[in-house]
Amino acid sequence: MPRNVLLLQGPVGPFFRKFAIQLEQNGHNVLKVNLNGGDLFFYQRGNYINYQNTPALWPFWIESIIVQREIERIYLFGDCRRYHRQAIAVAKRLGVEVHVFEEGYVRPNYTTLERSGVNGHSESCDKKQLVAALDNMVGEEAETTTSAPVKSVFISAALSAMKYYLASAAMRGYFPAYEHHRSLKVIPEGLCWIRSGFRKAFYRITESGIGNKLIKGELPYFLVPLQVHNDTQVTQHSDFGSVEVFIERVIVSFAAAAENTHLVFKHHPYDRGYKCYKKLISQLARKHNIEGQVFYVHDVDLPALLRNASGSVLINSTVGISSLYHQTPVKAMGNAIYDFAGLTHQGKLEAFWQNPGEVDTTLFHKFRNYLIEKTQINGSVYADVEGDCGASGMIWSADMFRTHIQATHHNVIDLEERRATEQAALESEAANKLAV
Repeated sequence: MPRNVLLLQGPVGPFFRKFAIQLEQNGHNVLKVNLNGGDLFFYQRGNYINYQNTPALWPFWIESIIVQREIERIYLFGDCRRYHRQAIAVAKRLGVEVHVFEEGYVRPNYTTLERSGVNGHSESCDKKQLVAALDNMVGEEAETTTSAPVKSVFISAALSAMKYYLASAAMRGYFPAYEHHRSLKVIPEGLCWIRSGFRKAFYRITESGIGNKLIKGELPYFLVPLQVHNDTQVTQHSDFGSVEVFIERVIVSFAAAAENTHLVFKHHPYDRGYKCYKKLISQLARKHNIEGQVFYVHDVDLPALLRNASGSVLINSTVGISSLYHQTPVKAMGNAIYDFAGLTHQGKLEAFWQNPGEVDTTLFHKFRNYLIEKTQINGSVYADVEGDCGASGMIWSADMFRTHIQATHHNVIDLEERRATEQAALESEAANKLAV
């Protein structure tokens, strides 16, 4: 673990500030780059730099920072943002390690942290190496995979998002050239989060009837968990490009090949205030004569839906891992880290409706245990985990702590000893020259 660490953009909220404290407590020198007012609002401590120039100059500027500050490792949240993609390319050329945070592969109560990239850019996407690594894993749910629960994530994320957008708007003149990967309009974004809260309460009441039928197993169905509309998993790591295109593909296939069953679309909770696909799904169901077979729900309990489903169809959502956990067969339509022979359905979607197969629970537990050991931290980037945790608000496994936190101290000592030895050698050489 290197001593000089650079933090780029983190998730909305104070997580990167807390993470920096934990790094510093273990011997790191931490430098943070703020790109907008939201970044600055949540990181006004320690050593930071505000980037106020144009996106066009960003690659040259970040390269100069990496070189001048002797950066040896970079942490960031999300590897598909424009600024991050360019920084990763620069770091790769300079031989600097990049480590990426993302929402947890294993839900709930986990956050992902991987070297090089996440999701479609994950090293776990090398299926041959992954399958080989699984041979050494335990084939049952390990005791060490029991996670501590996280406090209310939705409320914390909503409040942090509102603060982030307000700060970004208030300091727009201080970061005039910044371009965000999503809308930074304060009022529309705030209204979306408020609308989401009202819709959550509304759907809990209006969907209770169909929800109870599905949870009690009174209807046979396949579940289709939808992803956030602007998720890079959809826009960059799949061939669909949009959730709407995916919905149509599923309905057309279901209408042509499925018999004596139903189709349940589950809206993503973080997208509740932004999108509604009710009209589209109704139109497509009517067009393909399956109106009575298609349902669209929002706040029905996801684990219960997964347990009773005949199978799950999705792009590359991590709900696929939850589905496999509940022994529900999965058909992944995008580039998912869990989509490999023996674990998910490898045939065409039309065949999946007829024969989804069964989940190999031994292989799945090996895979899940591998993910938790190598890529997951118990906690959320939006809220602290309950119980004892470090400054970051998370509980690190021994392997993850050793890789990202604890090893720092020993390597810092090694680095200082090496530099002291080199300095002593130089001084000795200089003394010998003077003596001559």
